[in-house]
Amino acid sequence: MIAALGGSALTGLVAFGIEWWRSSRAAKAALAERRARVYATLLAQAGIVTLLAHGLHIAMETRSGLREGLNVTLGIQKSFDPLDLSERLRATFQPLYEAWSEVWVIGSKEAIAAANDLIEQCGAVMGVATQHGNARPSILRNILGEKWTPAQLEQWEQELHTLALARKRLGEIARQETGMPIAELFTPSELHDLASPGGDNRK
Repeated sequence: MIAALGGSALTGLVAFGIEWWRSSRAAKAALAERRARVYATLLAQAGIVTLLAHGLHIAMETRSGLREGLNVTLGIQKSFDPLDLSERLRATFQPLYEAWSEVWVIGSKEAIAAANDLIEQCGAVMGVATQHGNARPSILRNILGEKWTPAQLEQWEQELHTLALARKRLGEIARQETGMPIAELFTPSELHDLASPGGDNRK
């Protein structure tokens, strides 16, 4: 009888151990899947910030000066709507900050540091993209429109390169944590840009 009870207890412990192992393995798989999803979302949204920054940079150049007022007066284009711009910014940055917040909750220490750096660099890119051009005095800028100095344009390219490297770093961490093999994440054109004079070749 004692032997039977001991055997039963042992069987129960083994069953409990197997179930605990399965649950632990499932929980780890679920966490890895959730991390992969949020890392990918953050990487994608950071890329969209780059596109938005490019668009705003072009808009500042093409929709400034007297030409802007004339085109609006003639009905060639709509007047600038701050509320529309605010909505575009919210639509871009809300999912970015949501993903960043989730990384804070479930991400690894390395991923959190990389995500913080990525967000900071997104802000830097937006800042240089929308700064006033210093190539013309303010009175001429109001007449002829925005124009940036070579130094400002170089800074713009530098911040874009640094953002690309920040995305690459987070991408590499994401692949390591999800068990994916090492891979070259940059496209050939991105590799060429980073290797060109003025590019940022820091690893």
